[in-house]
Parts: sequence; C-alpha cells; structure tokens
Amino acid sequence: MSERTFVCDICGRERPWDEHTEFDGQDLCADCLETHTVRCHECRERLWTDENAGSRDTPLCQDCYDDNYTHCCRCGHLLRENEAYYESSDEYDERPYCTNCYYALDKDQSIHDYYYKPEAVFHGKGPRFFGVELEIDGAGERAANALALLNIANRDGDCAYIKHDGSLNEGLEIVTHPMSLEYHRNKMPWAELCRKAASLGYLSHRTTTCGLHVHVSRKAFGSAEQEQDAAIARVLYFFEKHWEELLKFSRRTPTS
Repeated sequence: MSERTFVCDICGRERPWDEHTEFDGQDLCADCLETHTVRCHECRERLWTDENAGSRDTPLCQDCYDDNYTHCCRCGHLLRENEAYYESSDEYDERPYCTNCYYALDKDQSIHDYYYKPEAVFHGKGPRFFGVELEIDGAGERAANALALLNIANRDGDCAYIKHDGSLNEGLEIVTHPMSLEYHRNKMPWAELCRKAASLGYLSHRTTTCGLHVHVSRKAFGSAEQEQDAAIARVLYFFEKHWEELLKFSRRTPTS
C-alpha cells in the first residue's frame, strides 16, 4: 500500500502526509509552516509571518500588540507599553520612546526623531525642487556636532535640519528643505558643511551604512497629473533598463 501524500499549497511539492498541517484553509508542509507562519509570543495563536505586528524575535498578533506593546518612535524598537516613556512636543502629541532614546532626547531639538517632517520651506525658483538627505556616520549622534553643522547650513535662512537615523551606527542625517538646483549649487554652503562634518570625524563616502537620497518635486515632471505620471513611468523604465549600470554607479550590492 503506497504512503499517503499531499501537495503543499505554498511550495507545490508533494510531501508525506505526516508533514501535513492545515492552516488558514491551506495545506502546508512542515518547511513552509516554519517559514511562512509564526506563533504569537503572548497568546500563542499561529499567524502568517507577514501579519506579524511585533518583531522577528517577539512575534505578535495584532490584538496582543494593540493591548500590550508599542514601538519607540525614534529607533523603532519594540517595547511593552508599561516600559515606554512618553514625551510631547509642539509637532506631536505624546509619543513613545524606549529608555535609551528617551534619555538621549535633545531638548533643544537640534536632532529630531526619524519621523520629523516640518512644513517645507522652498528656496529658489521652481517648479523643479530637490530635497537632499545626506547620511554621515562615525562621530556620534551628538547635539554639539549637530548644532555646529546647522549653524553653517542655516546661516542665511531655514535651509536644513538634522534627524536621527537608526540605520547609522554613530551618525546623523542632514535633510534640506526643497531647493532649486541653482540654489543648491550656488547658495547652499555644501562645501563648507561637508568640510566641517569631516573635521568632526564623520564619513559618508566610505562607510557601509550611509546613503545619499535626492527627492524631486512632482511638479518637475509636468503641470498635469497625467503628464507627471507619464514622465515618472519613463524614469522607472530607464532605471529598469539600465539597472546593472546604475548599480555600479551607486556602489551598492543588489541586496543593499
């Protein structure tokens, strides 16, 4: 008599019946059950991995997360509600912080949290504006360093601000308000700002953490939404067609 088997609904392989588990109306093999589902750390109910409201180390169903947990608004660390510190500001109602981030809060707001987004201040002539995010690393998330950089960047107006970025080891993220290319090249003190950052011990060019991101205003692609969408589609096509060349230009790996 042949051994009873089944076909896994995820991987499509035929497997012995003793590896069978039915979950959420699907027949799963042991490997796919392990890969694609987890058990809630609190109630022990099984759920799909992509429905995990907690973390990799502490998986949670949505109900248990809502009842007992939150995330630090600064570093994103999962923590219990009874372990969270709350701080309010002019921009936000009370927001949760982990212990480390709460005691690292800079009361003069020289370093904002990752989700900080002030009202945009436009510099130069539009409609094509560029907002730059420059990550620098290696010399610490220090308020004194941030203030030294902001004193240069904002010498002639409200041009930039600095945020915490959890992807950096010991660094900062410098973010500009929207500026025209002419303003970036001729009025924004980029050269002096970068020299100061380097003198403080920061690196950006030769690190494993830093990125340089440039945001472009949507109106740069046309006055009407249909015209903008068509231009953006051409940009996406250009990236897809020249992916290998752009990957080399970015000096990143396919996974990063």
